[in-house]
Amino acid sequence: MKQTITIIHTNDLHANYEQLLRQAAYIKKRIKELKAENENYLLLDGGDHLDMSINECLATQGKIHLEMLEDVGYNAMSVGNNELLRSTPELIRKQSLETTVPWLLLNLTERDGSTIGGMKESLLLKAGDYLKVGVFGATDQFEDLYENKHGFRNRDTLTSIKRAVNDLSNQGADLIIFLSHMGYEADLELAKSLRGVVDVIVGAHTHTVLESPIVESGVIIVQAGSHGKYVGELKLEIDLEEKKIEKYAGNLIKINLDSECDPSMTEILERGRKETNEFLSEILSYTEEPLPHEDIIKLMADGIRKFWDAEIGIMYGGAAIGGMEKGELTRCKVLDICKSMHSPVLIEMKGKQIAGLIHDSLREEITSKKVYGNGFRPHGITIGSLGFSGVLWTDQNGDISEIKVNGERLQDERVYTVGSGTPLLYEEVCGYTSVKGCKMIDIGNTLMVKDVFMVYLKKKTHKLLNKI
Repeated sequence: MKQTITIIHTNDLHANYEQLLRQAAYIKKRIKELKAENENYLLLDGGDHLDMSINECLATQGKIHLEMLEDVGYNAMSVGNNELLRSTPELIRKQSLETTVPWLLLNLTERDGSTIGGMKESLLLKAGDYLKVGVFGATDQFEDLYENKHGFRNRDTLTSIKRAVNDLSNQGADLIIFLSHMGYEADLELAKSLRGVVDVIVGAHTHTVLESPIVESGVIIVQAGSHGKYVGELKLEIDLEEKKIEKYAGNLIKINLDSECDPSMTEILERGRKETNEFLSEILSYTEEPLPHEDIIKLMADGIRKFWDAEIGIMYGGAAIGGMEKGELTRCKVLDICKSMHSPVLIEMKGKQIAGLIHDSLREEITSKKVYGNGFRPHGITIGSLGFSGVLWTDQNGDISEIKVNGERLQDERVYTVGSGTPLLYEEVCGYTSVKGCKMIDIGNTLMVKDVFMVYLKKKTHKLLNKI
């Protein structure tokens, strides 16, 4: 007997709500058509639906997204780095327990090997009267990042996949779908080891626009771009006796901003924005003068230094995208300029590295470097010049001399403690060559640099911030 099924798939929304309103309207309309035609279907997402750099997502702790996924009618989703990386372990567990849409993840567990929160390794879904579809999810582990940051444990991805597929096959699955948040190149490589094991990979993570399916080693691979700009459809004809795909056809549907909006999704967003406005209106401090970008970066350097009780604070220009006008400094104003999602770190650096950073910060070829990924928002922002706290020097037309740390002359071989954000750990990220060889002492796993800055502003009482 033969059965057909349409896989409707999305990925990497990143809280792009204006597109989501229209994407949801299309998906609901398409599902209504499939139901009217008595066609089998599944609606799946590849992860990174949430994005804590977006105010509505941050203010509601992702709750708005759980409602949205349920409202559209998703059958399952993979877990992306935005669900995992920018939340605390407690919030990750809470969200995955509260959602009605299963979160699938098999290559990351709690430290004791148990599943994280309410997540599932795999799921057997029934489509129509006869078709059984096995679905599982895996994510980019970023080497040992989640083990160090959250105390989770990595599992070998390929071994875990084969174990899950064996279990799903024993349950009678006719079709096996892998919801991958591994990235397109990783999917191509994994497919070589998954011939005869997995039928379809619904990809994500790299925001790859695959206008039509790619087949690698007999595995069909699809991915639908990012930010709600596309909806993917993959139609399959399956021989149930052979448990084999006989025919397939796939394409992407482009979603435009002039497309119709979904009413119920609009209502959810409006409720979320009301809650967000209350969250953002909190007054943190007050400034009697405008604060240009350079001053913001220096204030951030001072705040991160005090947070760690370090000898020096250093902040890169890309930590903020602008300055702030005079008057009340609200949470909203800070989050509007502090988009990047970096954790605070305590670093050890030698004096000669500090001196090198001062010189490097005057070199436009370094400060103008554009950075993508690594938590920077928006993508393509320049790393910018450095702001220092606890360090003073004399600059005569670029000739740096008399560098002092807290009033004492800088010693080249002495090790200093430095508070900063994670990009300053890595030369390949920040572009500042002088960070090579620095050592991380501690990391604020549950906080971001902008969180530290907001706490600092609430405590700040110098002459520019003296009303509250």
